Amino acid sequence: MTDNSNHENAQTRLETLPTTQSGSVKKSDAMEWISELDRPSSAEMQQAIVEKPSDFSGSTFPADISTIRLTGDPQFIETVAGLFSWIVNMEDYSRRVEINLQETEDRDSGETTGNYALYLSVADRSWE
Repeated sequence: MTDNSNHENAQTRLETLPTTQSGSVKKSDAMEWISELDRPSSAEMQQAIVEKPSDFSGSTFPADISTIRLTGDPQFIETVAGLFSWIVNMEDYSRRVEINLQETEDRDSGETTGNYALYLSVADRSWE
């Protein structure tokens, strides 16, 4: 069961988009959907975040936890990461910002690629 206690129970437009048999949204539908979205305020973005519970372990993919993942060259990461500067202000006595920023490695050679990966999420601090 998914805990949506931080969110209204109203269905989003995203949830109504048609999908293929494999579960993907067709590019044309995804492009139309994203082009019609309004730019959210910082407050709206903070309200949309689902925090990682303090006792959480395991993969976040099947969990109702909000994670931002960016990958690309340094200029892209630095430019786009600026859109998420509001997340830093979410750290307080009740939650912490989790950030992982590192240069990526080639899986085969183990050599660094010159590209970076940035992961951002917010975790509950109730246990600290």
